[in-house]
Amino acid sequence: MSAMQFGQITAPDAFTLERRLKAPIARVWAYFVDGEKRARWFTGGDTLSANGQDFSFLFAHFNITNEKPPARWAEMESGEFPMKGRVLAFEPPHLLAITWGDGDDHVSEVRFEFAAQGDETLLKLTHTRIDSRENALNFAGGWTAHIQTLADLLEGGPGNRFWADVVKAHAHYEGAR
Repeated sequence: MSAMQFGQITAPDAFTLERRLKAPIARVWAYFVDGEKRARWFTGGDTLSANGQDFSFLFAHFNITNEKPPARWAEMESGEFPMKGRVLAFEPPHLLAITWGDGDDHVSEVRFEFAAQGDETLLKLTHTRIDSRENALNFAGGWTAHIQTLADLLEGGPGNRFWADVVKAHAHYEGAR
């Protein structure tokens, strides 16, 4: 398994993470748009298929790890949390952009850019329009751990260290304040 790679908070309302994934671009793309594949590293829900599509995600972290979450995220142990959004850009297999958050308040945007590099893929994740520094730190830690889970999955590793990775990522970003 590859080592965790950290991104950076690039503005008060933005986080960016670049990560080389050891899989061809078509395979990586499928793990972002296919609801069943995405549920193995991030969140289940609708399969994304078109620009302008409204979608529902269902966060159920117990589907990606059997670790007990730290007290800070105890509600995630058995809970399922829905979120609605909209696809802002859909250009297979190079660009996917979505809204992030429910309702009209606290809605931000996440952009995933994919570039083929031989039999690997360079992913650039950019989360913008984040409403607070606290949320930027939370998103940074969460995205870093989820992308690490995806990297482990794509490499055929055992994974199942999501919460340990969340703690490590949050400590990194919160220490860099």
